[in-house]
Amino acid sequence: MNKKDPLGRGLSAILKDMEDKENIRSIPIEQIITNTRQPRFEIKDETLESLALSIKEKGLIQPIVVRKKDNKYEIVAGERRYRACVMAGLKEVLASIRDYDDREALEVALIENLQREDLNPIEIATVYERFIKDFGYTQQELADKIGIDRSTIANFIRILSLPDWIKELISEGKLAQGHARSLLSLSNEKEQKSFVDRILNQGMSVRELEKEVKKAREKVSPFSHVEDTLREQLGTKVNITFKNNRGKIIIEFYSKEDMERILEILSH
Repeated sequence: MNKKDPLGRGLSAILKDMEDKENIRSIPIEQIITNTRQPRFEIKDETLESLALSIKEKGLIQPIVVRKKDNKYEIVAGERRYRACVMAGLKEVLASIRDYDDREALEVALIENLQREDLNPIEIATVYERFIKDFGYTQQELADKIGIDRSTIANFIRILSLPDWIKELISEGKLAQGHARSLLSLSNEKEQKSFVDRILNQGMSVRELEKEVKKAREKVSPFSHVEDTLREQLGTKVNITFKNNRGKIIIEFYSKEDMERILEILSH
């Protein structure tokens, strides 16, 4: 009998399963191994040190989640807590032992990452993209399962189409998600760099950037307001070219599933 897809059971059910106390016990540190396939994001040293100090004083309040593998226990969720336990000098770690296959383990790890409050927009977008690419969920299915609007997921994933150097600035917190959305509406990387420089040097807010980008686009194209309307409706970048009473409407998509989503909107 095949195991049910954990995401299909709903987010609350998964979290309840992770917190179930039936299979919780202390496991020696040397018996625990990390999972190389886990979606580990940046863990700041200062926050890890703070957590280690808390664990040293009060113990580990929330167990990590592991599964049995090759006479060891592989981490499914809670690597940050595990590393803090090692830093705190603990000999054993409180763990919830689960019987997850590879797919389930990765899904649970991704979901736990979404629960972290310190994820930056690029990390969140990466989690959403992995659910869609690795597990075949549509944006709407994923939105329904985790309780957010589909447009929110689409806007996060669009950020991943920006140049790497801009994504790095977003990861570092030097650019906000709102900045990223405005930069996506620009036609080329040269324009994007010009505005990024202004953001960094002048401290331009998201609202200010939106106004300046709109002005710049209106100078280049009389159809910028139409592009904006289509972009909002379709949740993707739209470009209109017009010359000698002829033109093109170019609608971008970032995956086969994204194309099908856009076609569904257009069909209505």
